[in-house]
Amino acid sequence: MKDPDPLSAQWLALARRTARKVNLGWWLEKLTPLLIVTGVLAFVLILTLRSRGVDVNAAQAGPWAAGSLAMLIVVSHLLARSRFITPTQALVRLESQWRLHNALSVAQAGRGPWPEIPARKTDGWQWSWTRLTAPWLTSAASIALALWMPLSPEAIATQPPVEPQAWQQMDEWLEKLEEEKLITPEEKDEQAAKIAELRDQPPDKWFSHDSLHASDTLKEQLQRDMAQMAQNLAAIERSLNALQNYADKLSQTSKDQMMKDLDEALKSLQNSALELNPDLLKELAQIDPKNLQSLSKEQLDQMRESLKKSAGECEGMSKNPGFLGDGEGEDDELAEMLRQMGEGEPGSGQEGDGPGEGGISRGPGTAPLTLSEDENNFGTNKNEAVSNSDYSRAQLSTMLSLQDGEHEVDKTYQGPGAAGSTAHQGQGGEQVWRETLTPEEKAVLKRVFK
Repeated sequence: MKDPDPLSAQWLALARRTARKVNLGWWLEKLTPLLIVTGVLAFVLILTLRSRGVDVNAAQAGPWAAGSLAMLIVVSHLLARSRFITPTQALVRLESQWRLHNALSVAQAGRGPWPEIPARKTDGWQWSWTRLTAPWLTSAASIALALWMPLSPEAIATQPPVEPQAWQQMDEWLEKLEEEKLITPEEKDEQAAKIAELRDQPPDKWFSHDSLHASDTLKEQLQRDMAQMAQNLAAIERSLNALQNYADKLSQTSKDQMMKDLDEALKSLQNSALELNPDLLKELAQIDPKNLQSLSKEQLDQMRESLKKSAGECEGMSKNPGFLGDGEGEDDELAEMLRQMGEGEPGSGQEGDGPGEGGISRGPGTAPLTLSEDENNFGTNKNEAVSNSDYSRAQLSTMLSLQDGEHEVDKTYQGPGAAGSTAHQGQGGEQVWRETLTPEEKAVLKRVFK
């Protein structure tokens, strides 16, 4: 067997090398702009993170850079592969460069000899190293500058740490309580110190399970204390309203109960977990329920309005809607309270003697058990049939009817009969079995049972 022409292998090797060179050039052409854009974005991202206090070093940026480069290689290959050439096309480029007048194409087709290879093996394409190295150096320099460029403390735009929402809400509540002169400055500082103790933790532990649980517990305790304060202030206001406007229509027992409620509310405010403002306590302590005539109507109205406003502020912050309201329906609430105490409607002049709603100091409680002389006939001794003609929703287990009856028994004596003897041709199923065979079926039976 004759060995192949060595010139053929050499020319084909040159063609493959030329094809790889051209394809690599097209791939680099598509990769260059992507590389520059990625380098700029990486520079901006790293500087932004560092300016916000995030520690970014080369070891952390290395895997991200490698992953981004791999993605750019794949994308640029997909963009450039439509420009790639084959070794056959490279042969055309070589014969055009060396002016061989299609000698390589003819030789590859087997129509002529392979020409001699020139001493200088050049394909006419030269690498532009400036264009090739500039994008790589620019991207690498941008990332390195972003990693190692020193930032002064003044230039670091540190964001204020985000605190749990409960802390800010409690601060607003305490400011509002002090502004309304409901608590003392010392009480506010004491409550604020509890919040500051939670703030003294490292910021990375602010949102830990223990920290959030302690914050919620402190918030709920403050809410309960404010709700209790609102309840006591509202109770004092209602008692003053009743004693001021309906004293002449109340029984002595109800008056005593009103005074007792007022006194208990005052003591509860004095012993409250939130230390009440001394000026407010002093003003409330001067109220003498037995001698309200010493105060003018304007003074009482002003005091009640102040109590109502303070109770409303506490109730609103304690998130207990519907406890006190905004002052509307006050007469209805007072009327309901007096009705529960057995006084009937205000202004009726009559004491209620009906059953109350139970509870401590709220009416006579359960109604007395009494027997009436009139007999009530509810018709329980009458039996009536129930029927329903709609069976659309009937189920398998539904009973449709129930009747009383007896079996019909034929008592006529027949006597013994001979076996096999019949007096008639049969009825029912027997008759059907004997007379329903078609001629085709009879023919089949005859063939089978001969």
